[in-house]
Amino acid sequence: MKVEELSMYGKALEKPKEVLRKQTKVVFNLLRKEFGLLGFIKIILGVKRHTKRIYNDYPEAIEKARSAGEAMAKEFSTIGALFCAIADKRGRIWAKEFITGMTQKIAPVSLSGMYQLSELVKCDGDVFNNFKEFNHAALIEMNRTGAWENNIINKTDDLLEFKVSSCANVELFEAIGCPELNTIGCDHDLAGYPLIGEAVQCELIRPCTLAKGGEYCHFHFYRKGKAPNTAHLNQ
Repeated sequence: MKVEELSMYGKALEKPKEVLRKQTKVVFNLLRKEFGLLGFIKIILGVKRHTKRIYNDYPEAIEKARSAGEAMAKEFSTIGALFCAIADKRGRIWAKEFITGMTQKIAPVSLSGMYQLSELVKCDGDVFNNFKEFNHAALIEMNRTGAWENNIINKTDDLLEFKVSSCANVELFEAIGCPELNTIGCDHDLAGYPLIGEAVQCELIRPCTLAKGGEYCHFHFYRKGKAPNTAHLNQ
């Protein structure tokens, strides 16, 4: 099978339903462990209340999220609502730390699903080249939706380099009054891409991101063994 024949090829790194179910299971387990059964129920009720508030108070943000798909809008509003529900109980600083840790724990599941990793590695041809092509197609779709505007700088046998000039995570979480969540996408990547890298023989170098104060998010996906030794500086 060619990489272009994968069902997720050409989509904006969307999460399949099965991935969303697995993520939900991880999140529920973390909440029950931290808050106990009664506390878990109260948090879920708080999420429902805040989700309704977000949809009512920030319709423009919801519509922008929908430009990248209904699933994106639902996940974005749910994360915002979960942050607010936890903040009601423990404060915003603690809630950010919990959401960040939660995001890092689900990253291997979500990124593997978005890249169809188990199938991608079986596609015909060089696995790193297939990974590059999968990303390239996703970047084109991201530009079309306007969620993550980007431009490709370099595409060679050993490198895919691009810059992201607008980030839906930053814009949407700012819009609903949850700027603390701007960086969770960055931290999600740092937790998940090492697993992807092992499977597709690549290394991520990302010296700056919008959410962490950069002018843009600067991604370099190198063929394994070709990257400079600066991964420890990734943002």
